[in-house]
Amino acid sequence: MAEAAKPASSDQPVMALEQSSDAAVCAEQGDLAFDDVEMAATGINMLLNDGFEEAFALFQKYKDESALMHSGFSFVFFMQALMSFEEEKLGEAMKVLQETEKKCSTNEGFVKSVKKKFTKKKKASLEDELSIEDRIQNQVIVADCLLYQAVLVFTGQDIPSYVKGGWLLRKAWKIYEKLHRELCQLSDSLVAAKNRHFSSPVDPKPIEDGAAVLESTPIAQHQEHQLNGVAVLPAGEGEAGDGPDSDVMSEEVLGRLMGSVKFGYGTFQLSISMVPPRILKLIEFLGFEGDRAVGLSCLAYTSHSRDMKAPLATLALLWYHTVLRPFFALDGANQAQAGSKEAESIIKEKEGEFPNSSLFLFFQGRIYRLEKKNTMALTLYQRALQEAKGQREIELMCLYEISWCHVLALDWESSRDGFTRLQKESKWSQAYYTYLVAVCTGSLGEVEAAHDMFRKVPSLIKRKNNQIEAFVSRRADKFKKLKPTQEHCRLLTLEMIFLWHAIPTCTVEELKPFINVCDMQTDHNLLPLKCLLEGSIYKELGETEMALTCLQEALARHQGKKDDMYIPAFTLFEMASILMKNEQTIPEAQAHLQLIKDSYKDYDFENRLSVRVSNALKRLRAGSSSASTHNAK
Repeated sequence: MAEAAKPASSDQPVMALEQSSDAAVCAEQGDLAFDDVEMAATGINMLLNDGFEEAFALFQKYKDESALMHSGFSFVFFMQALMSFEEEKLGEAMKVLQETEKKCSTNEGFVKSVKKKFTKKKKASLEDELSIEDRIQNQVIVADCLLYQAVLVFTGQDIPSYVKGGWLLRKAWKIYEKLHRELCQLSDSLVAAKNRHFSSPVDPKPIEDGAAVLESTPIAQHQEHQLNGVAVLPAGEGEAGDGPDSDVMSEEVLGRLMGSVKFGYGTFQLSISMVPPRILKLIEFLGFEGDRAVGLSCLAYTSHSRDMKAPLATLALLWYHTVLRPFFALDGANQAQAGSKEAESIIKEKEGEFPNSSLFLFFQGRIYRLEKKNTMALTLYQRALQEAKGQREIELMCLYEISWCHVLALDWESSRDGFTRLQKESKWSQAYYTYLVAVCTGSLGEVEAAHDMFRKVPSLIKRKNNQIEAFVSRRADKFKKLKPTQEHCRLLTLEMIFLWHAIPTCTVEELKPFINVCDMQTDHNLLPLKCLLEGSIYKELGETEMALTCLQEALARHQGKKDDMYIPAFTLFEMASILMKNEQTIPEAQAHLQLIKDSYKDYDFENRLSVRVSNALKRLRAGSSSASTHNAK
């Protein structure tokens, strides 16, 4: 991977704001208004280039003048809530998103009225009704608001949240599906018109499906194509919608609207494709399903469009490749680094637009983590933290990753310092951060202080259905009367590393000290956990026989126990991930995966493992089917 981008001028967000403000002043003084599409895109770019205050000021100032600006305003709140997971932020975001939804919709999903519209049109022409472009744009905004609300509701992680969130998703999906279908028809009709009127005497090549890419080729003759009452003009062939009764839409506008729709449509498809299997029944009941390939294709399209959400689509793709793919083992149980190349390519392509963005530095750090370059990852996270100064949510997100880099290096003191700051400044989960501070403190040998912290953890639980809080509470509850030992705390640190799927991101030099931590354990009750961790570590070290021996011992030692039921389930998955590497033992691997799916329920972190199991089974079955077809030939 290329070296981290060199620092760029910190004046970039300010300059962008000044340009937008100058444009606004000119628009207010003249007969024509400026393009709110450009202004909204400027605001989002400022936001992602660490100009949070400037972007927020821009969106806030013009939120009542343009639906797009109101959409940008509510997105700022959504982004803050999603990065912090704090109850107060979640509530604020829900309220603002509902306000935007209401402003941009009637019962039919169309806009009733707006105060003003910033486009290259005369203001008086939009006093009574909106153009086709505006009506479609506002329907997209309504769907986006519903999608964002659903995401926030799902953070509740309980059945009522899933039901309410599912209902919001269904409403959003119906709008996305309708608009996506209509815009694809418009796009395909334009392509058909081009292919009829643009030809070469030698080897004429038909233009690609317009629903996939809307790149124009010059057309000699002007040609309008009518579909559903909307005339589509090729790029550069006139302005779209020069009055309230105009149904003319330019190719450029069509491409932007397609990008706008595909962001939500693609995010939806991608998200639904990765829900835990047991929630799929609810998804199917609500009448929709997800296609991961379609989702990725749509986000890639949006990331190259003129829509204001283009950089957001880029971030979504980076999140997918650097976080979701490795965490849920979407490329198979042994492909933790699979998404790094795609993410690296995206960052290289976009580094000119976001040369010093804390978020892009953050994802560069994620790439280094996947490539087992944890020292370089730490440097990038520290740079991102510095660039994000004053942006609390991004600061805490970077600090979290920095603390984990220290944990992987078994630097107990530095990791404790980081988690202590998170404990004080983050409102997300006091219980989780207190637990992490406790295990790091105990690992340093300060067992009395660790004991006091462990006893505080259960009282800090805020949400009964939060999997992480429930897990750390049960772990800490064991130390109500019994003092932890230094060895015990260090093993609990390795347990968190394992559960957060971080062992595959460690080098051989980093893994060997983990084995030493396991060797220190003498508590009989910890032997199942110790054997599971040893098996996982030896697997990454390439010592297959030793890994299988340890994992088999973990199963044997856990037999008859009623607590820590996640241990046998995760142990079977680790064994399956080893066995599936050898064609001769693939049936045994499938049997282990099926056993997890059929026999283990209601254990810690079931959702995340069930997604991995489901993906592994699909890949094995697909491979088996492919092999059978090849042999038949």
